[in-house]
Amino acid sequence: MGDIIGTIALGSLVLRADLLIFLLSAAFGYIVLKIKFRHREAGGWIKEGYVNALGIGFFLWKFSMLFFSPLETLSNPLSLLYFTGGQRGVWLGVLGAITYLAYRGYKNRPLLVPFVKAALLAYGAVQGFRFTMFFLWEGAVGWENLLCAVLAAGLGIMAWLKYESPLRSFLPLALWYSIGSAVIPFLDEYRHAVLIGFSLEQLFFLLVAISLLFLDSFIGNKR
Repeated sequence: MGDIIGTIALGSLVLRADLLIFLLSAAFGYIVLKIKFRHREAGGWIKEGYVNALGIGFFLWKFSMLFFSPLETLSNPLSLLYFTGGQRGVWLGVLGAITYLAYRGYKNRPLLVPFVKAALLAYGAVQGFRFTMFFLWEGAVGWENLLCAVLAAGLGIMAWLKYESPLRSFLPLALWYSIGSAVIPFLDEYRHAVLIGFSLEQLFFLLVAISLLFLDSFIGNKR
């Protein structure tokens, strides 16, 4: 789900379809943040963090072959132009981006709350746009992409509307998104199951959902 193979010709330039969709999705997310934070003092800092996180994630994803297959890649450097590290590269990029965002938020703790809210907003916008593009590319064979697009768009819209609300009100949004992201891939019969029928992506979101439940319970007990 969310993985497509193909190229798109832009004049004499030929791009991988997934690369073009990534760039368009990243641009859409930036536009959403720019509109939302155009009159806010922290807007510049938040947008800078978004761009840096995307850059780190993209670099690690695109050049992850150097980590996973260094000898083969160095023997054929041009392969970096046409190939990526696949799902392993995606997860490496995600890990790098999350690590950077966590470090950036820790270094500027007074802005941590708006930073987390903005991260959810940007994530929903990017994923909603990305899965919509996947669905348009694959058509009727990728209905799970449409469901993922609707789920992510719902997260982004609610994060936009509830931005001024306390951070705890964002927990149910993230929780239901995580549950949906763990369930929807069951529609993809070609997913790569790694444990009791769950793919690595599903296990990740299941872990996030369980963590959010414990966090919500912990916060509730402290009140």
